[in-house]
Amino acid sequence: MLFSLILFASCEEYYTPKIDVIKGQLVVEAMITNDLAQNLVRLTRTTSFYDKLPAEAVPGAEVSLLEIGGKVIKATESNTGNFFFNSIPTAGKNYKLLIKLNNESYESEIVTMPPIPSITSFYTGHVEKKEYRTDGYGVPVPYTIVGSEIYIDAPSTAEISNYRFSTRRILEWFYNPPAIAGPPPPSHFGWMSYYDYGLFNIAGQKQFSQNSKIEKHPVVFLPYDTRDQLKPDSIANGWIVYVDEYGTSKGSYEFHEKLNNQFAATGSLFDPIQTQIYGNITCVSDPSKTVFGFFDLNSYKQERFYIYLSGPNANNSVVFRQIFKYPYIPDNGETVGFPPDWWE
Repeated sequence: MLFSLILFASCEEYYTPKIDVIKGQLVVEAMITNDLAQNLVRLTRTTSFYDKLPAEAVPGAEVSLLEIGGKVIKATESNTGNFFFNSIPTAGKNYKLLIKLNNESYESEIVTMPPIPSITSFYTGHVEKKEYRTDGYGVPVPYTIVGSEIYIDAPSTAEISNYRFSTRRILEWFYNPPAIAGPPPPSHFGWMSYYDYGLFNIAGQKQFSQNSKIEKHPVVFLPYDTRDQLKPDSIANGWIVYVDEYGTSKGSYEFHEKLNNQFAATGSLFDPIQTQIYGNITCVSDPSKTVFGFFDLNSYKQERFYIYLSGPNANNSVVFRQIFKYPYIPDNGETVGFPPDWWE
């Protein structure tokens, strides 16, 4: 018996698949909006499958934005491989991204700058979501989260009919320390931020049958029960929600849809792979070269809301209002005695 085990063990071999080492391809991340703070072109190169180092930044390129029939806007390299523009594109005009690097020329497809996006209406709705958590033995256990979803309606016109959304959720809380001797201590006011790190939230005509507008598109989910996110004995004061809305092109919508399909791949034979997700940038001096990335020309607008959820029952109130002031709010913090000036 021992001899048999030794025999089988000696025959065991680890199979290491041979993967072609394809590295050094240019990767272009380019998002240009009407907000200078969000305009950035980042150049890197691909690495091999087994490479543990981060992507290599590409310095020294000439990056510019060409207005078709108009001027050329040149970018400035702020740090290695990162380029920014000092002016913004004009809605309704056509542009292409130009890159010159090591005697090679790269160009994007022509993209039209959309008009500033808008939200025609916003509202909430009760939602129950099923998720899974692992128990003490590592077994996934289903559980249900109840809360409220924020929905939006947006116009769909010839000029703008595709959108992308991102959100920031700020949970406000307060804590009243107990009085031990004498007057009670001052109250504490705190907040915590949560961001989107999942799939791209996109909306477009491909998802909806009506041509007049985008209807009931979900942008963010808020749970009723926030006790597991709060310190002991603290009380939730509601949420401040940022909704960043980007007006995009049909090409941008389709590109991010493919990325979502790749990110959500479950191991099926028909799942897309990264090399099947082609962008809109080519090497015009050498068409045989592969270029990864996408030139995204977006219009941008931010909306802010205050939401207080008391519970799922019909007799429990929901406070939902738009905020028309835009102060800077740190990600996390706490004050004693008085809440911050931006407190809702």
